[in-house]
Amino acid sequence: MTVDSNTDETLKNFPGRVLIIDDDPLLRAVLRQFFEGNGSVVVDEAANGNDAQNLIEFASASYDLTTLDLSMPEVDGFELLSHLKKHNVEMRILIISSLPATVIKMAETLANFDTLKAIGHLKKPVSASALHAILRCQTWQRHDDPEMLQQVNA
Repeated sequence: MTVDSNTDETLKNFPGRVLIIDDDPLLRAVLRQFFEGNGSVVVDEAANGNDAQNLIEFASASYDLTTLDLSMPEVDGFELLSHLKKHNVEMRILIISSLPATVIKMAETLANFDTLKAIGHLKKPVSASALHAILRCQTWQRHDDPEMLQQVNA
């Protein structure tokens, strides 16, 4: 995946906190570059579900988006989804996996219960245009948006 000039426009209203969960360090680095292309996005990374649980539990603020690989060592994506549901974590999840489409769909279904929301899935290898397309379909509200701050402070 290469990062292109559409990144800034796609992420214009992106809230700013992303958690990338994948055991592939190269993919994590490329996704980090994609999201940090917009200067106000904060990115955290986890190489497996266990590391992700720790980041989520001790994060100073919630994540606006989590990219999730399903097949990882220690704690896989399915186990992490179950953990997040059990602890009522609110999160938008984008599943990124090389597993068969039927397995990815099962994970997407699992991620659409209670406080979790699957916003889509991407098959590895990930294309920047497919990632842009999924993010463009979302409604994002920036935390520093003046209208939002005015509503909160009213």
